[in-house]
Amino acid sequence: MTAFELLRRDAEYAWKELQGALEGVTEAQAWATLPHLGPDYLHTDASIFGITLHIAGGKWINGSVCFRDTEIRWHEIADQIEAFEPAWEPALDYLRRGHEYWMDSWSSLQDIEEIRPTNWKRGDLPAWQILQIINQHDSYHAGQITMLRYAIGESQDKPASVAEDIRTYCKDLKAW
Repeated sequence: MTAFELLRRDAEYAWKELQGALEGVTEAQAWATLPHLGPDYLHTDASIFGITLHIAGGKWINGSVCFRDTEIRWHEIADQIEAFEPAWEPALDYLRRGHEYWMDSWSSLQDIEEIRPTNWKRGDLPAWQILQIINQHDSYHAGQITMLRYAIGESQDKPASVAEDIRTYCKDLKAW
């Protein structure tokens, strides 16, 4: 097995972990949030809905910036999310389409050592490291979602706008 094949296999495994964590989550569960007790910004409102769209947005922007010459920008992602939020099923569809875009964005990669642009402040990285980070990102958030499913119950209160979060926290990024 080549290193590229291993990274692809790891991406498929992490995606299955994430799908398993999301299986059966209802909209009311997705909307529920943990109380905000600390000073840190968690990239979400501490809801399954917010985490799901954080993952989806990351797949779209990283596929775009790292492997597709920034054909999609943050402001477009915010607009796309705003068109369906807070609906849960469209959020899951957006995640699924984002994952397909992500996987396709690097499917023809020839050199995993090639330095690629990133959306991150740490700068450009070898392609293999970008792939490894996104694979780990799926698994990390799958664990968060699994814990939230059993810790927070349900809510009829609509979650905070993820599109507004993106507009607030990503407006100064070069891929805005």
